[in-house]
Amino acid sequence: MDGLKELISELRKVEGLRTESASALKKSGSLVRKCPSRPLDFRVGAVDAGLVAQEFHAFDLVIVKAVGAVFEYKNGKLDGHKYYPGPFPKESVATNGSMDLLELSQYRNIVRLKHEIALAIEVARECDLMLVDGSLVPLPSDKPANKEMRAEYDELISLYIKLFEEAKSKLVGVIKDSRSKRLLEENAHIVGQDVIANSTDSTLLDLVLEKGEMTAPIPYSKDAKANQILKDLMPYSAELNVSYVKAGKNDRPLRVEFFGEGEEVLGKLYPLCSINENYSYPSVLIDVDLRAMISQQDAERIYHEVEVAPFLRGSRLLRRDSRPFRH
Repeated sequence: MDGLKELISELRKVEGLRTESASALKKSGSLVRKCPSRPLDFRVGAVDAGLVAQEFHAFDLVIVKAVGAVFEYKNGKLDGHKYYPGPFPKESVATNGSMDLLELSQYRNIVRLKHEIALAIEVARECDLMLVDGSLVPLPSDKPANKEMRAEYDELISLYIKLFEEAKSKLVGVIKDSRSKRLLEENAHIVGQDVIANSTDSTLLDLVLEKGEMTAPIPYSKDAKANQILKDLMPYSAELNVSYVKAGKNDRPLRVEFFGEGEEVLGKLYPLCSINENYSYPSVLIDVDLRAMISQQDAERIYHEVEVAPFLRGSRLLRRDSRPFRH
């Protein structure tokens, strides 16, 4: 294959630079610390929300399913569990029209997050450690410029503020596959621009951390007041920190977000992640992720009900989704 040898050679070069930078980071002495660990004797909650969307001729349909769970551990073993609002929750639907593709993407994310964070507030009241699948704050791309959507966004921010007010001491955001470069940029004087351009925090730290180690916490942002999302979540966002935890010998580090130093919450999170050497992810998050999935059959059932609803002339699928000559 043309160019394959050159590609492999370039990747090998990048890996060599990454290995050198990993060694330099280890020698710096200020980055790596031992991860705290607490006995499995507490209640851990988690939430997740699944979403699918379908564009119709005159409007867009968004289907959301949010689920929460609390696992209770006693003496190192799972002793009970409870689901919110139940083990097999029903889907919720929302519609909106006349949006461009960027606005539609923002609308979908805001709707999903509103369901997820509202449920997280409820579940957090029932547990000692509260896990969120993903970041503890919205992404910058989730903030709309559209005035009509601003009310939806403001409602979402109010939910986040309420969650932080009630539960910040027990909150952890767990990101499976982070592509952040925040820690690399913080240590640019050690790793260099070539490594930053071709790496993420996770790919580099996979060469730095050993099982049971974590990175020292750093602020989520260099300047929360200048961040277009974090400034809306002040003063809480100024306390938001980030670390990477290596809990499985054969797995990559997890990015985790928390408030303050995080000694207590990380001590509870670590044993939940270290059960499987190859997949260091808490079982309660895996469970809610599976339960929040919206099956293709359920989505198509809802689409069909909308299509055949009387007096809805705009409920036809777009042409690209209804090509009769394709089988």
